[in-house]
Amino acid sequence: MLMKKNKTEHSQFYIKGQDDFIAKIRDQFHVATSFNKPVLTSFLSLPEQNIVEQICPKDLYVCFNGGYENAERKIACITPMEEMYDSDLVILEATYNSNFRQIQHKDVLGSLLHLGLEREVLGDICIEEDRIVVFVKEQIADFIQMNCTNIARMNIQFERVDFVDVTGPKKQELIINVSSLRMDAIVASLAHCSRKEAALKIKQGFVKLNDVILETNQQLCHNDFVSIRKVGRFQYIEIVNTTKKERLMLKFEKYS
Repeated sequence: MLMKKNKTEHSQFYIKGQDDFIAKIRDQFHVATSFNKPVLTSFLSLPEQNIVEQICPKDLYVCFNGGYENAERKIACITPMEEMYDSDLVILEATYNSNFRQIQHKDVLGSLLHLGLEREVLGDICIEEDRIVVFVKEQIADFIQMNCTNIARMNIQFERVDFVDVTGPKKQELIINVSSLRMDAIVASLAHCSRKEAALKIKQGFVKLNDVILETNQQLCHNDFVSIRKVGRFQYIEIVNTTKKERLMLKFEKYS
């Protein structure tokens, strides 16, 4: 696994709403330096991985492992030496008969969270043809095998595997027409509702921007992730075009 060593530490790098996460990561940097040993994080989202890379001290290495090439959620290994890479990732796989019922990502995630697990101990969940693949932390692998035996009213049995060939999360390209990059306009278009209803969703805490609950009507930036409760998760890619009326045509990718 390729290691990355940061040239400088961005000590003033902050993201609103991520103070607790940044403090936790800085504690893990301190442990790696003080005890001269690798430190493993929980599974991190893409925005969290970016933060770790940005604030990593120049005397530490950081690399990421999600279990397969196109993984999005990954464990970071923070280490004082390049060759000290470690990981506690486990791959669980189960087969089922898709002719009887189609299991979806939300079914698997819901079943795992219903067991009392936190999202941070779970990596990507991949569903392809007649199998379910879940990437998890070592500490909860046995627990899942013993307790997650039914998903969407279908009996399943997870087994540990050493390697899987999966393509990763499925995405659908989406073009929306908005008046601005303000989040109420974005949410209104993605959720097919009025801007007043979008503002209410934001006020109620139903919208996340880069995994943080949106509290104010902020401006969208490139590669931002937008999650809307009961609507879906989206990544903003780029401005495709500007119309004669100066409206913006924006490209998003929606996660299936």
